[in-house]
Amino acid sequence: MSSASDAPAVLSELESDRLLIQQVFKPIANEYRISVPLPGGSEEGQPLLYVKQKRMKIKEDIRFRLSPDEDEHLFMIKSKSVFEFRGRHEVLDADGTLIGLLEKDFRRSLLRSHWRVRDATGEELLEAHEASWLVALLRRFADLGPDLFSLLNWLPFNFVLRRGGHEVGTYKRVLGKFRDRYVIELGSELADVDRRLVVAFAIGLDALQDR
Repeated sequence: MSSASDAPAVLSELESDRLLIQQVFKPIANEYRISVPLPGGSEEGQPLLYVKQKRMKIKEDIRFRLSPDEDEHLFMIKSKSVFEFRGRHEVLDADGTLIGLLEKDFRRSLLRSHWRVRDATGEELLEAHEASWLVALLRRFADLGPDLFSLLNWLPFNFVLRRGGHEVGTYKRVLGKFRDRYVIELGSELADVDRRLVVAFAIGLDALQDR
């Protein structure tokens, strides 16, 4: 089991250009494991970080831990206020220092989910939107229609990452898995972005959208 002394090694491994997010079934919380997938595929590698999101909280508090059973964390996502209507969530390090922001663009998300990742000064580092207009619209139709239409929520939930008007990465759901599993692939254009922000963003796309 990892300990605090392993933090530098874990952060170094997170510099990979491919990361896998595996959702874990728990009755009272959303839990995830983050790993570097096996080469050339989407099978889970050795877990690097463990994440827990307690349900029914009025203020998000999502912590990234080296061990699933320890309270100590490397960084966390925390809502800026108790009722965060603006969709802005801070990413803080273990000492509570601001690393950056995850920000949902509600206006643009009416038809297709759209997020922005900013650094601690507020500068935009990347943006992301659902890859398919059709899938996005079908998903919204499922939310409004009869219970039978809820099956549409099993459609692939994929995002395109962009920076400076160019595609720089993807976030794709792995099909054929009972629990949600996502692979995020990053281009060299994101090499200067703090990987803690990237990892927080990848978890946020699932956890902060009540998926």
